Amino acid sequence: MEPDRAPGDYPPTEYTGLLGFGEAQAPLLIEDAIAHGLPREALQRVAHAIAPDAAAATRLVHTVVPKSSLSRRGTLTPAQGEQTERLARLFTYAQRVFGDVADARAFMNKPHPELQGRRPLDAALTELGGRAVERVLDALAYGLPV
Repeated sequence: MEPDRAPGDYPPTEYTGLLGFGEAQAPLLIEDAIAHGLPREALQRVAHAIAPDAAAATRLVHTVVPKSSLSRRGTLTPAQGEQTERLARLFTYAQRVFGDVADARAFMNKPHPELQGRRPLDAALTELGGRAVERVLDALAYGLPV
C-alpha cells in the first residue's frame, strides 16, 4: 500500500494509486486483491477523491457498504471491491479527458442526459452503468457528439 495522498493527487492514468496500490500494478494482481477483499480504506480514498465534500464522500461510502457492515469488516466484499475499482478507474479516466481534477469531479457529480439524468457517480455503481459512463467519456475524449 502507498502512503496516503491528498484526494486527486494521482496521475490521471494511475487509478491503481487511488486504490492504494503502487503504480502500474498488473490487472491480475488487482483482480486478486479484489477477490480477497480490498481494504475499506481503498473505498474511503476513492470516495474522498470523487465527492465534492466530506459529507458526500461519507454518503458514497455508505452507498457501497452499509454503515453497519463497514464498522464490522476490515475488507470489502468482491462486489464492493469491483464497485470501488470501477469508480476509481472512471474517475481517473475523467481526469484524463478533462485534464483537471476539479472538472472530473464536477462531471462525476452532475446529472448527465446521456445517462438518463443520473450522475455518472451513481451510474458507475453497476457494471452496465459504468459502461455507459465510459461511452460518454469516450465520446468526449474523441470529440464525438454527446
